[in-house]
Amino acid sequence: MTIPEEFRDFAVAAAGASGALIGLLFVALSVFPERTQQAATHTEYHTRAAAALLLFVHTLLLSLATLVPGASLGWWALAVAATVLAFAAAITRAIVHAARTGTGKWRSLGLVAALLVIAGFEIRAGVEFLAGGSVVDAMQTLDYVLIANLGVGIARAWQMMDMRSIGLFSSLFALARVEKKAGS
Repeated sequence: MTIPEEFRDFAVAAAGASGALIGLLFVALSVFPERTQQAATHTEYHTRAAAALLLFVHTLLLSLATLVPGASLGWWALAVAATVLAFAAAITRAIVHAARTGTGKWRSLGLVAALLVIAGFEIRAGVEFLAGGSVVDAMQTLDYVLIANLGVGIARAWQMMDMRSIGLFSSLFALARVEKKAGS
């Protein structure tokens, strides 16, 4: 199967971005190693760090596989999806255990939901490649998966910096409260 040329530039950009983000993640993890030892945030910190690394590495692998002439992206996408599913199962177990023992929070299961959606689309793209469907449609799906990988990975890495909930919605609500107070 030949990947259309118009997808190569995206693969190069995604590989470069994910490689840079992997390096930055390692720097961030090494700057505050004591965070991994804090009982109150141990599971959440490790879950967020591992999820970010997993998604960045998957983006790198899928992008590089796209650049290999004649590579079977269907098998690559399915292999990556299988590791995402295995990781989602493992962190679900860790999150449930931590929440039950009072050292974690149930809201971390939102990450599992995001991973399941990503894996679903990776499987869809992989099957489409292997079934001989539209290469353009499969590549577009895979490219959107790479974008989602980077977005979710960046969000997890950002949340590691401050172990509070600083996701998109909580940040927007906090900004709305600040503006409301300023306008009063």
